[in-house]
Order: sequence, then C-alpha cells, then structure tokens
Amino acid sequence: MTPSHPEKSTRLERYLIAVAVAGIVLLGCYTAVASYIAATVPPDELLLYEVTEETAREGIVIPLDEDAFRSLPVLDALLRGEGHNAEGGPYMPGDIRLVGSVEYPEKIRQETIDAYIFDSETGKRKYFEYEGRYYRVGTIYRD
Repeated sequence: MTPSHPEKSTRLERYLIAVAVAGIVLLGCYTAVASYIAATVPPDELLLYEVTEETAREGIVIPLDEDAFRSLPVLDALLRGEGHNAEGGPYMPGDIRLVGSVEYPEKIRQETIDAYIFDSETGKRKYFEYEGRYYRVGTIYRD
C-alpha cells in the first residue's frame, strides 16, 4: 500500500525541518569553536600601520611625546627603533601602509588593547601622531 499524498507531504516537511535544524546546530557549533579559539589564542605580533590624517580624525588622536613613548614601549620600538619603514608611496583616501611589526612577549590582555588599540571610555580606535604622520596598531595571530 502506498502512502497517500498528505502523508508524503508530512514526511517531506519533517525531513526538511530536521535538515534545517541540523544545519543550524552545525553552524552554531562552528561559530562557537571559532569564537573560543579567537578569544583564547593570544596574538603573536603587534603591527603598526600608517594611515591618512582623515582616517585618524575618525578616532582619538594621541600625540606621541617622551612620556607617551615611556608608557607605550611598542610604539617606541616601532617608530624609533631599527625596524621602522618611513618610505612609501603616496596615499589614496582610506589607504594604510604597514610600517613595522614587533613580537609581543606576553598574552594580549584588555589593558594592552586599551593602551594601543581602543579607548575604553568611548570605544573609538586610537591613532597616534608622530612627526606629522598618523599611525594605528593592529594584531596578528600565527598558527
């Protein structure tokens, strides 16, 4: 005996619902694992990018002086150390240019992010001004 048309329709609906639920569960697991890995694996390097003045004005601009360099040793190493790359072509609006990178010896903590990347009060990105140029810090993870 073959199933009637309503029984076939009900089976198909159940099958499609089961496939959709399984897909959502798999997507949720993938997202959870990726988020966990990103949150627990520390970045290995801090990168310094030069940006245009227009880009820097969208965030908080911090002028670098001797006191700032003492409290931000990574910027001191990158801007006044041997690895600094001051050369580069002209900018187009929104362009960034890698200036240098430094291996970061410790796990990136919230204090590091607050010092180099984002302002904890406003949530805006920090930009640093030095000798008429503007910079921002980024991070990179290695496998």
